Amino acid sequence: MSIFSFSATHGESESFTELVRYDGQVDKLPDWQFIASEAGKKVHVPFEGYYESKGGRIQSPIITLDKSVGTEGYYSIQFTAKSKGHCYWWVDLFDSENEPLPDINSAVYPGPDKEEYHQMIYIGSRATSMQLAFVSKGAVSVSDIVVKRVDSETAAKWCDSLYGELPQIDFEPAEDSFDLLPKTASALKNGDPWRVVMLGDSIMNDSYCSVFQALVKRDYPKLNLDYTISVRGSTGCWFYEKPENFKEYVAKYNPDLLIIGGVSNLNTKNIPAAFSSIEKVIEQAKAIGCEIILLSAPHSVDWRKLGEYENVLTEQEWNEETIFPKLIHTPFRKLAKKCDIAFWNMTVPMADYIAVSGMPHGYFNRDSIHNNDRGKQIIARILQKYFRKGK
Repeated sequence: MSIFSFSATHGESESFTELVRYDGQVDKLPDWQFIASEAGKKVHVPFEGYYESKGGRIQSPIITLDKSVGTEGYYSIQFTAKSKGHCYWWVDLFDSENEPLPDINSAVYPGPDKEEYHQMIYIGSRATSMQLAFVSKGAVSVSDIVVKRVDSETAAKWCDSLYGELPQIDFEPAEDSFDLLPKTASALKNGDPWRVVMLGDSIMNDSYCSVFQALVKRDYPKLNLDYTISVRGSTGCWFYEKPENFKEYVAKYNPDLLIIGGVSNLNTKNIPAAFSSIEKVIEQAKAIGCEIILLSAPHSVDWRKLGEYENVLTEQEWNEETIFPKLIHTPFRKLAKKCDIAFWNMTVPMADYIAVSGMPHGYFNRDSIHNNDRGKQIIARILQKYFRKGK
């Protein structure tokens, strides 16, 4: 798999400075800590919500980033791992006051042999330190970790390497996708400083962690966007509509562009009330003068039915009732039109893509509701195509 084998031959310069290196098995290193599993318990994962414990955790010491506050960074993380069960690699981030920021995580795939992993992460301007971890319900062996800071072009080439191993997406956004975003379009082309806040839940965090930023940077060489992810696990606009929460999660970042998304906006049986909450967030965002994009939900839950043979899938049709309400998109379009803001449909291109992908059930997931690097990369490509309409 390309996520295991991406290397300097794909574009990464050997001259990039190492941030940190851990040689040998990490469980034998004195500065790594093991935290026992709480298997069977429902625990709170700050930026995902309440879920059954994901397992035991082995974690590094806190690592100071080699970037200053106010600047973004791309980092490659290479390691060798073998896991007997469901496992995650994990990066926790902290700001200058050691307060936690939304994490980054994805899958370590179970198997009998050690695999070499090469991951790429985007770290926003607020983060000043990070902590590496591996979380698993079964035995996991991890060794030889190397973290390097790289440039956006190398990060984009990593995206290309991963995407090159996947079915290609057949999608072109509507030509009017930027009609209501004139200031953002100008900033993309002219390199004006532009603050982008992405508001939502853990699925919105997956979108942010897809490294789409590197793809957009490649399309707009003058780009000077500052991306902030502002999320609360399993949380939607029914929470953010409260003035005190809007102030804490949106207004304090003084966004030029607010992107509202995720799957938790409709985590209620009262769909009209849910859309009323989204509208109230839009109204408050307009009051602070930013441009706004409303996203319908991208992939989270694999809604496909298994074929005649286990884990063999045929092309499948879907509609907005296939998995209610996560595949709903038409009401989002109508609300955006009513509020005179931009609407980017993430549901249709991603559901269409997965329906015809022919990939096994769960191929794009790291667990039952979140994307792995494959799923994130499809999100990244859709976002890239939308941003290209700014030209």
